[in-house]
Amino acid sequence: MPAHATGAGLLAGASALVAALCYLAALWILRPTRRVPFSTDLYLLGYTGFVFYATLAAPIAGFAIGRVLWRRRLSAASTPRRGAIAGAVTALGTVLAVPVPFGLLFAVRELAGATPAVFRDPVTAFAVLARGGLVYWSLPVGAVLVPLCALAGWLYQRR
Repeated sequence: MPAHATGAGLLAGASALVAALCYLAALWILRPTRRVPFSTDLYLLGYTGFVFYATLAAPIAGFAIGRVLWRRRLSAASTPRRGAIAGAVTALGTVLAVPVPFGLLFAVRELAGATPAVFRDPVTAFAVLARGGLVYWSLPVGAVLVPLCALAGWLYQRR
């Protein structure tokens, strides 16, 4: 059973990496065209490196959430429909799990005062970066990742 859960976690992590890389490619393609309004929050997320942090953290979060979910809730004999539902839940957990730790990391950085402060206080740093990550990263990546993970979960349980 652990091998089944580990394989599902690897598949979820790979799906999260694909979705994060699609988001990076979309930012790179749309930036020169100015089709997307460039806001202060989007600039701040780029300035703090959130997009690159998310590209590194998404596969790790996807792997961990997928492995735990498959180990606790699904067996090798589960139906493909349950695999699709578990894949969608894994994707939702992944896109929600990435911005919050980044906001906490940046708040701790602000609290430590290691570099010049970007925000007034650590609470503002957490609120702005977690909200910005949820709005500007989680929504677009989730639009790609939820169907991708649902399909991957369905195919994984179908085998």
